[in-house]
Amino acid sequence: FREKRNYIICCASGPFYPFGDGDIVNERMDDGSSPPISLVQPFIYFGKKFNQIYVNNNGYLTFDQAWNSYTPYQFSANAGKNIIAPFWTDINNQINGVISYRQYTSGSVLIQATQDINQYFPQLKFRSTWVFVATWDRVAYFATTGGVRKCSKTYGIK
Repeated sequence: FREKRNYIICCASGPFYPFGDGDIVNERMDDGSSPPISLVQPFIYFGKKFNQIYVNNNGYLTFDQAWNSYTPYQFSANAGKNIIAPFWTDINNQINGVISYRQYTSGSVLIQATQDINQYFPQLKFRSTWVFVATWDRVAYFATTGGVRKCSKTYGIK
């Protein structure tokens, strides 16, 4: 008797900023991460200023160090882990999927970011001067990378 398991992960679709050509690509590695990425501009997160970021393969960004946790858990805002986690799960991109990132300081992406922020927060009168885009493209949940059925999703953070 052989048990077969299929996993389907569904995400709401939304607008994507451009990704692909010109992006820096993370190494294909289970539970991997980018090296520290020097930010073109400091990023203020919960009142703390960061000059570097890590794009972790398991679906999140960290600031202080690379991290390889694949099991999401609840933590308080005061727990000391500075993390942005759009889709924290167990991803293995060794066989399929590309994890990449890029910074923008000019062009249409800044215009789009300005419009997006002002659409939802019109009282801010926001003008974008820098955008960081991280994309997990066609990545699969760990259990499906070599399994009977491969399923994948694309998601990003901007």
